[in-house]
Amino acid sequence: MTYRLVVGIDSSPHSIAALHWALRLAERLSGEVVALFCWQMPFYGVPGGFDRDELEARAKALLRHTIAEAAPDPSVPLLTLVAEGDPTEGLIEASKNANLLVVGTRGRSQVAGLMLGSVSQGCSAHANCPVVLVKTSDDPDPAG
Repeated sequence: MTYRLVVGIDSSPHSIAALHWALRLAERLSGEVVALFCWQMPFYGVPGGFDRDELEARAKALLRHTIAEAAPDPSVPLLTLVAEGDPTEGLIEASKNANLLVVGTRGRSQVAGLMLGSVSQGCSAHANCPVVLVKTSDDPDPAG
């Protein structure tokens, strides 16, 4: 069985740090990385105000672009997955098929950044596998 790491990606520097950390560990363990980007339909009072297919296509394009910039030539298998729904719920669901869940400690919201972060906190409390929280750092070694 291949060691599988699932990483939450939202194109923030914190999620990129988590991706790099996961790739280095996967290389050491001869494993694979699944980069998961979750997206949601915006809350909007006018029915049909947003096109679901267009939003999903943009989410896929953002994930492809983020991975191409952050890890253009990974040394381990790097799979990408886009899921519609709440990021915490999506990562917890993906953790059912993972050996390790890796998330950055802050996402895009500065308000959420004042705390641990709702996604990090939710994943830490409810994931189906161990969770690693990665902070951005100047240290390139995941072992610290």
